Amino acid sequence: MRELKIIYRSESHAPFWVLAEQAGIWETHGLRVNTSPELGRERAVEALKNGHVDLISGNHHNLYARRAKNREDFVHLAQLGNRWTENHLIVTDAIKSVQDLRGKQIAVDSKNSHAGLNVWLFLRQEGLDLDKGDYDLVETHASTDKRCKGVLAGEFDAAFVDLPHNLRALREGAREITVRPMPMIRGVTLTTTMAWVKSHEEETRLLIRGTVEAVHFFLTQPERTKHIMKESSILGLHNDEEADALYDSWSSFLERKLYPTTEAINNVFALAARLKPEIADLNPLIMWNTHYLRELDDSGFIDNLYR
Repeated sequence: MRELKIIYRSESHAPFWVLAEQAGIWETHGLRVNTSPELGRERAVEALKNGHVDLISGNHHNLYARRAKNREDFVHLAQLGNRWTENHLIVTDAIKSVQDLRGKQIAVDSKNSHAGLNVWLFLRQEGLDLDKGDYDLVETHASTDKRCKGVLAGEFDAAFVDLPHNLRALREGAREITVRPMPMIRGVTLTTTMAWVKSHEEETRLLIRGTVEAVHFFLTQPERTKHIMKESSILGLHNDEEADALYDSWSSFLERKLYPTTEAINNVFALAARLKPEIADLNPLIMWNTHYLRELDDSGFIDNLYR
């Protein structure tokens, strides 16, 4: 068995890693994949650089600056989804649409986190400019559920959340507006270094193949997938409604072929340039190497799974 150590950058990635392990996907490819969360962005990167882990699930926007300034060889190999899923807007009664957020306070965990930057970009695309004072982002450094409770208590006017947190807020009497799912590199992204790939080509191929098969399992075996998710203490789902909603959300955005889209890449690079304007001329495609995914795709393997 070849052992891989992978850390995921957000608890929202956990459904995939739990499913792949519990469904026995890795073992069929001779892999033992050990996963654990690491919510600290820079700690995750240093663990990868120091060889303490082999891959990161995530680290989407902060590596562009390191590539531009230091020519560090970080690389993204594959991407499970290309849509922002925190598009459930929990609001006070006065807010009926996104435009009603003008002049309001919106709760985020951090302005410079991926989630906080997503809110900034989405609202800019909707014509609301934070830099012009059209609204206020309030850093709470609090969990999603606590931000929802803050809206219910009148501490904030709105919060963008994902499933199943919107369902929990609705059960407590919150109002929800569902907005468009903005293209975005987010969630489970296989991130590593080119040095690791070159010295572990077989593991790279097995991991991508296993990831494709785990997505296939997820999409084609909904009842088994939901059972695994409901039984997982890591996911902490409260009831069948949350499991069903979480499954429906994931199945709506999972890519059968794990390529990023150009719109999602452009949007995530906008987040990087927001924090580091000096890298605005960098070509964001420099961070991607889909060679091994394309190799598997060209073999017909992925198409044959769904026949």
